[in-house]
Amino acid sequence: MRLLAASLQPCDLGGFTAAPSILSGFVPAVVCDDFVFVAGQMAHNPGQGLDPRAHVPEHSAWAGIEIRKQTEFLIEHKLKPALAAAGSSLERSLKAQVYLSRIEDLPDFIDVWNGQYAEIPCALTVVPTKSFATIGGIIEINLIALTDTARREKKVIAADVPEMAAFGPCIRAGEFLLPSGLMAVERDGHIAGGAVSPGFTGLSYAGYVQATAVYDYAKALCRAAGTSMANVARAQYFVPDVTDFPGVTMAWAARFGAQPHPFVCVQTPPEMPAPGAALIADFWIYAA
Repeated sequence: MRLLAASLQPCDLGGFTAAPSILSGFVPAVVCDDFVFVAGQMAHNPGQGLDPRAHVPEHSAWAGIEIRKQTEFLIEHKLKPALAAAGSSLERSLKAQVYLSRIEDLPDFIDVWNGQYAEIPCALTVVPTKSFATIGGIIEINLIALTDTARREKKVIAADVPEMAAFGPCIRAGEFLLPSGLMAVERDGHIAGGAVSPGFTGLSYAGYVQATAVYDYAKALCRAAGTSMANVARAQYFVPDVTDFPGVTMAWAARFGAQPHPFVCVQTPPEMPAPGAALIADFWIYAA
């Protein structure tokens, strides 16, 4: 394993300073074997706040849309240079997690993202977030990619999963299966269990029913990749209401029994990408 800009000294890459503030302890990217892990990036400069190129001036009503400018800046001036420094490129992207402070910005973010990634298969998880370390920041992106010299190859895994259940594809890279974040959206566009009364919240019904649907989707992807949910290496659950999480654990136990559940649960703001969604599930799965 090696660290990029591990000395925390500036790395000049075409006008982009790859290293963060010398006091932060933050490393922009890590290379481990074939993989590049780009840490969460924001549209700022070390110790200087938002980059003017990523910001709509307060005095202007016609200078663009803030989320579009910050997303464009992140891709062009953060992700691409960090990947280049690691001996990789945007085309080698495998999976991104995107944190948004305003879920209403999702359509504009997706439009900009798809403009860059239309021909680049990349798993995508979008997570509502309350706030960021930089004032004015409304988006943060972290990314996993392959190096340009990687022995592993990237492959899209397709399965019979409702199209609206995720914002991106499921990617396999060697022995790792990396689905996009999954929500319990059914084929008709509605959330699983939405027709049942929301009463008896203490039963965690929404968490149980939606997790069951998500496990069905994940299982289908695993089957298509020649693996199983027995090989889940990491499960991240993003939930707007932590009282729904017991239902998630009950669904896991009902489906997988005593199989280890390597999870973390993170509470988000109440607004989710799909109205009524009780969780977004993000998995890393071993697929030898």
